[in-house]
Amino acid sequence: MTAADVKPDPRANTKVPGSASYPKKLRKQELPTQAFEDIRTTQGSLDSFQTILTQPERVVTPFGNAVNRSMSTSWRGRPLEAQLYRDGVSTYLESLTNEVQLIEKSDVTLSGRSATIPVTVQNKLVQGVDRLVLRLKSDNIRLKFNDDGTVAELPVRIAGGHSQSVKFDTATSANGRAQVTARLFTEDGTPYGKEMTFTVKVSEVTPTVLLVIAGGLLLLVLAGVRMYTHRKRAVASDTADGDGGEPEQPSDPTPDTDPESGAPPGTGEKVDR
Repeated sequence: MTAADVKPDPRANTKVPGSASYPKKLRKQELPTQAFEDIRTTQGSLDSFQTILTQPERVVTPFGNAVNRSMSTSWRGRPLEAQLYRDGVSTYLESLTNEVQLIEKSDVTLSGRSATIPVTVQNKLVQGVDRLVLRLKSDNIRLKFNDDGTVAELPVRIAGGHSQSVKFDTATSANGRAQVTARLFTEDGTPYGKEMTFTVKVSEVTPTVLLVIAGGLLLLVLAGVRMYTHRKRAVASDTADGDGGEPEQPSDPTPDTDPESGAPPGTGEKVDR
């Protein structure tokens, strides 16, 4: 006998029952609407997170199972336990996503028309991340990045447990301050993590300052030359004082400086006339 040979049950309903026919007792045990909104948020975070991972299966499989379990009918009549479970899954996933972050940066002072600003991205995960973009944005049109205006982007790729310093070339046309915002994005333009803000102060070295610096260096050089010349002259003077007369030779006879005696010469002594 096939299914086509079976006669329909005359007592079976031919219409879908309305929502009012659902037992109120069971309705009270169902997951609330907020629970499904929380689950959707967690799933969205998981979808965004896996796009930057080099080994997404290590995260997608366990968290995918956890998200499915959070919608299970086994939570009926256990609203508190269900809420704690959903919060635990969401918190754990958030802690993993926060392992890839920007390192806080202090204010930067630029001396000159152009310089390089490094921004550090840290990856504390045990696997690498890829397909990330670091974007810098300046609120001052006089501060430009990579000769491409007030907004610039550079790719980010970091191995597990490492950090990367992303360097942006900057150029400015005047002194002043600029507020710079740094933030990570996925390749599809979805913001990732929290943004970071720091101040860039441009303080160009003016020609007057350069002239003062050059004058100071010149004075130092002249002082050094004068000290060297004075010392050289002192050494030459000491040498001249030591060479005033020729030293006596040991073989030279001792000069007779005694006065001549008035007594007559002794016997046998020859006297020169």
